[in-house]
Amino acid sequence: MIPPYRARSGGRAVWKKAAPASLAVVLLFLVLPPVSPTLAAQEPSGFPPELAASLQESDGELVLRAYQHSYPDKISGVAWRDGDWTITAGGEIFYWAGGRLLPHALLGEAESWVPHVYDYYPSRAPSPQIYSPRYIESLRRQGEAESSDRDGRYRGFQGKLYGGLSRKEVETRLQRIRFLGRNVTVHRDIVQALGRVEASVNRIAAEDQKIADFAASLGQIGAYNWREIRGTTRSSRGITEEADTRLSYHSWGLALDILSREIPSNKAVYWLWERARNPDWMLIPLENRWAPPEELIRAFENEGFIWGGKWGLYDNMHFEYRPELHEINRLLAARQGLSPGGETGGIRAGERAGRDLHHVYPRDLEKTRRIPGLGELFKGFFK
Repeated sequence: MIPPYRARSGGRAVWKKAAPASLAVVLLFLVLPPVSPTLAAQEPSGFPPELAASLQESDGELVLRAYQHSYPDKISGVAWRDGDWTITAGGEIFYWAGGRLLPHALLGEAESWVPHVYDYYPSRAPSPQIYSPRYIESLRRQGEAESSDRDGRYRGFQGKLYGGLSRKEVETRLQRIRFLGRNVTVHRDIVQALGRVEASVNRIAAEDQKIADFAASLGQIGAYNWREIRGTTRSSRGITEEADTRLSYHSWGLALDILSREIPSNKAVYWLWERARNPDWMLIPLENRWAPPEELIRAFENEGFIWGGKWGLYDNMHFEYRPELHEINRLLAARQGLSPGGETGGIRAGERAGRDLHHVYPRDLEKTRRIPGLGELFKGFFK
């Protein structure tokens, strides 16, 4: 395992994520068919099974309310109009449209857009020991699809929520900060949330030597990384090319990669790196995967982040800011009269702070941040 390293390019600090040479030119993007945006029944233990596939295409109000609760300063309203649920962000109205989040002008061609996926975020990483053959094959197919660069989702809503879809727009919303003793560049919207994460980790480290040692062992922390893959240009149909561009959460400065300087060679970190040497990468037991301490994971989750180690396509160094997924869990559980599993049954919306820009990642490995939310298919996937 080779940790990230820092290089210089044109006088600007550049972050690189090292990887096996055989993967150096791989571009990772997931192709999904146009399916209903159901809730992925991803956790076989710890969350009531009756919630597993209960978020369906018709649950637009629940998802949009989750966004509204998570970004109260960005969302000005959720309302029923023209026979569908709508959400207003940045002065623009977006229709649920079966999970596609489209402006009114594109409703007539809704079927040509792929729905967004709203995953169930599990309270614990699912153990491969309970994966069924069907689920294993599903993960294998997803991994094989990663070389495609087409996505088919409209991202105008995300552009309003995160402040842009172009590099120029995004880079006006970045801020350089110190986080866990390292310099990182992140979206200004998560600066205060990261400050609370750091304060929590420092409090724990003062009493727990294991956490103190982990914090001291960290290498560089990767954050902002502009990376885009364009799908079919649809500007001729009245939208900008950027709205049809696939972006990772690193491109918005809303994700961080955290690794120790030294990782045991027998520990898996990221599914793609592991696939290069192990065709059964998805079956590697949890105990044979490197992971940050549970206390650090919980500190991030309590502030609205999710951890990539809980995905089927695991990415154990990765955290990204997705408070709406925690809120979906909370709202869905409340609707059923149940309590969501784990420590994060809904979190407070992140507070906001200033801006700045210092460095970007190069165009190298890009990673998928989630597994498909095919809730109805996950019935029977687990033993």
